[in-house]
Amino acid sequence: MNKRKLELYENLFKNLGPGTSKKTITDIASYFNCSERHTRTLLKQMTTKGWLTWHPISGRGNRGEINCLIEPIDACYQEVDKATTTNNLDLVYKLIGFNGRDTASGLWQYLSQTVTTTEDTIFVPFHRSIEWLHPHQATERTERHLISEIYQTLLANNHGRLNGNLAHSWEVSDDKRTWTFYLRAETVFHDLSRLTAADVVANFHGLQHSSHWQGLYSNIARVESCHNGMVTIELKEPDINFAWLLCRPETAIMPKRLIFSSKTDFKAIGSGPFMLGVNSNKLVRLKRFANYNQDNALVENIEFWIHHQWAKNKRCAENFFFLNHQSNCYQVTNDSVGCFVLLLNKPQLQTATVKQQLMTLFNQQPITINLPPLINISHENNNDSRHYAALLEQACNNQSQEVKFGHYIDRQDIAICGIRNEPNRITGLISFLKLYPFWEQQLSLKQFQQFQSYLNQLTTAEHNQQQHQLNILLTWLNDQHLMAIISHEELRLTVPDSIQGVDINSIGWCNFKKLWIKPSAHESKPHDIRLSVANLINPS
Repeated sequence: MNKRKLELYENLFKNLGPGTSKKTITDIASYFNCSERHTRTLLKQMTTKGWLTWHPISGRGNRGEINCLIEPIDACYQEVDKATTTNNLDLVYKLIGFNGRDTASGLWQYLSQTVTTTEDTIFVPFHRSIEWLHPHQATERTERHLISEIYQTLLANNHGRLNGNLAHSWEVSDDKRTWTFYLRAETVFHDLSRLTAADVVANFHGLQHSSHWQGLYSNIARVESCHNGMVTIELKEPDINFAWLLCRPETAIMPKRLIFSSKTDFKAIGSGPFMLGVNSNKLVRLKRFANYNQDNALVENIEFWIHHQWAKNKRCAENFFFLNHQSNCYQVTNDSVGCFVLLLNKPQLQTATVKQQLMTLFNQQPITINLPPLINISHENNNDSRHYAALLEQACNNQSQEVKFGHYIDRQDIAICGIRNEPNRITGLISFLKLYPFWEQQLSLKQFQQFQSYLNQLTTAEHNQQQHQLNILLTWLNDQHLMAIISHEELRLTVPDSIQGVDINSIGWCNFKKLWIKPSAHESKPHDIRLSVANLINPS
C-alpha cells in the first residue's frame, strides 16, 4: 500500500462525498487523473479494501453506481494499523502525511483515537528519540524509567518502604557494613538465559568502574557470591542508606556479557516485567514478559511513538498528562519528585547579595542584577532550568550553556541543576552531593573539609536522624552561599477514568506494570486506550 491510493481516494471523496453517486468511468478517471483502464484497477483495489463499492453499467457513457463507504482519514488509519503490525514505521509516517498533511499532528491525532480492535496496548506520543537504555549510561528521566521497567534491581521502593525485587530477602550485619541478598530462584533474562549471582557481581563491578557512578558506589569494598543464589556486598564504612541506593536504576542487573558492550553492540536485555520489542527513532515498544518472576504486567504493550515536532507542545506546568479526548478524567499529583538548585561556584559570587538577587530574579520579580563580567553559566536540559537560565541571560546579557541532566561541566561560575528524589529525598540529595565532581575544586580547603564532615555525618546517621542531618547540611550550603534550592518539582497527571493503576513514582513516571484498562459498560471486547503524553518537564 502506498499513500498515492489514499490521495486518489480522498480526491474522489471530495468530489462525490459519502454515499451513493451515479458516475461514468470517464468521470471517475478524471478524479483520479489517470486512464480508464487504471481507474478500473483502482476501483477494484479500493473495493477490496472496503473503502467503496462500484457497480458499473455496461455500455460506454452509462453511469454506474459508486458508494464511498468511509472517510479518507479512516481509510488511512486502517492502513496505518496494518503497517504497525509489521513494524513498517516508514510506511506509517508516509501514510499519515498523505496529501500534504502535517505528519506530527496527523500522528498525534491517530494515537489519540480511543477505540481500535488491535491488542491491549497503551500508546504514548513522545517528543524525542529514546537514548541508550544501558543502566550505567542513562541519566535522563524517561530512559531511567524505561530501565526500571525492563530490568530489575535488587530492592524496590514501594511508597517509602523497601521491598524485595530481584532479591526476595536480605540481611545486614550489626555494623551496617555487610549486606547479604538472596536472589529469586529460576529468574531468567528476556533472552531466556538464566540470571545468576555472577551477573549481579559483575554489574556492581561495572558500576565501580563507571566514570559517572563510581563516586556514588566508592564505598563498596567487595562484592562476591559464595552460592549461586546469594550475593554479599561489603562496605568500607557503615551506611544505613545503602539499601536505598539499590533501588536506583543504575543498579539494575543485565547479563554480564553486556556490561562493557559498545553502544552499537548493546542490547537492552533485563529480567523486568517488560521486554524491549522495538527500539527505533520512531517507535519504542515494551512488550509484557511472560516469564517475569513476580506478578505480570496487566497490559500487553506500552508503545512510545516519537515525533520531534511534538516538543513544541510541551507544557511547563505538568510533567506529562494523558489525553484521549475523554470528558471524564481524574488527576494524580506528586509534590516530592525533586527540586531545582542554584550553584554559585565562583568565590566573588558567593555573597548574600548576589544569591538574594538571583533568587528574586528566579521568582520573576523585577530586580537589577550586579554580576561580574564574563561569567560562565550552565543549565540542564529541562524546561524549568531553561526558564531560569533565560531569566538570568536577559538580566546579565550573557549566554548559558545547556548540558544533559547529571552531566556537569568544569569552570561554570553559575550552574542551574535538578535533583531527583530517587528513590527518596534523602538518597536523591546524597547522590547529587556525592556525584557533583567540583566541590573540592570550587571550595576553599576549610569549606571542603566542613562539607565532607557534614556529608559523612549524614551517611552514617541513624535513620531517624538523617532528615535532621540533611537539613543541617543544606542550611550550611545556603549560609555559605554555595547552593540554594530555587523551587520544588511537582508533577501532575490528568488521566482518563478508563485508565487505572496510575501512581507517579519517584522517577517522575508511573509504574507501567500496574496500569490497566477499565472497559466501558457498552464494550463487548477489549480495546486500546491510547495515552497521549502531552509534555515532560524534563526531556528525559
